[in-house]
Amino acid sequence: MPPLDRRAFLKMAAAGVIAPWAGARLDERDLPPLPDRLGRVTQDRLAIYEEPDPGSDVVGSLRRDMVVPIFEETATIGLARHNARWFRIRAGWVYSSFVQPVRDDRQRRVVQSPPREGFWGQVSVPFTDARERPGRHASVSYRLYYSSVHRIVGAARDERGKWWYRIQDDRFRDFTHWARAEHIRPIPLGEMSPLSPDVEDKLIEVDVGQQRVTAYENGAEVRAVTCATGTYFTIEGLGTLDFTTPVGRHRVVRKRPSRHMVGSDPGRADYFDLPGVPFCTYFTPEGAAIHGAYWHNDFGRPRSHGCVNVPPSDALWFFRWSSPPAPYEAPLVLVDADSTPIVVE
Repeated sequence: MPPLDRRAFLKMAAAGVIAPWAGARLDERDLPPLPDRLGRVTQDRLAIYEEPDPGSDVVGSLRRDMVVPIFEETATIGLARHNARWFRIRAGWVYSSFVQPVRDDRQRRVVQSPPREGFWGQVSVPFTDARERPGRHASVSYRLYYSSVHRIVGAARDERGKWWYRIQDDRFRDFTHWARAEHIRPIPLGEMSPLSPDVEDKLIEVDVGQQRVTAYENGAEVRAVTCATGTYFTIEGLGTLDFTTPVGRHRVVRKRPSRHMVGSDPGRADYFDLPGVPFCTYFTPEGAAIHGAYWHNDFGRPRSHGCVNVPPSDALWFFRWSSPPAPYEAPLVLVDADSTPIVVE
């Protein structure tokens, strides 16, 4: 996507895609050129600070799913010790843990006749509302977020001639979702092909204390990323529940390019319903996995229900690199032989 010019920015703001904030204190002439980078707010209310400092004045706020251009990133003093990064927006500074970096990459080509087995597609806009049938007036089934992955098994036009993709939900098999085709990027075969398939000596280490995931080939580090592991949740009526990531020596037990994850009961404070969780590499039979997280940007501290959250691009790398490889067309790969060890400590 080319950088947003002023006309495009004003058009998006008028449409409600970009937050219509008030009282901006920054002079537009002082801003760098608008970059090819946007941020989506991931919590109900996000404070805007005058400076990238928790002690500075709060000059406004943003609501969940508002999308704003990011002009600059800096590391100073964070709202929490694990993350010092802030994003500069037009109205001031916001804390990066609660802003998902996104793009608005609308697709020009549509796969009008998907193959019988379908193909994998990734949401390429900040979010899109999936509906029960093609058409903007149909009931919304789910809001699908940037970088989530879905199985596309059909295509159809709506009453305006716009193309929509039919999504096969892996959890609710009888429930049909349709999403705008221009909002879904088909994932090519090569993008999910195995990495270093000839290397036999592979190891993944999850350091819970440092919140780091590291991959090794023949004892040499080849990738290390910040993660978010499991933690404790205090639930009214139930007390404190242990959802920490299980320590010990594990192995890859199954893989899914996409998983609709649902946890706990709808009435509980820790309930979640997350369609299209990208690139899941499971290492316990109970369901602990390394996978992408699109619902936060809060890596560096424990916050999950036992899984190891990483940015979606890193989840894809671990998915491709770990053994055994997962065929593109397979929605689920079960492992019953040698596979990559995953050590949690």
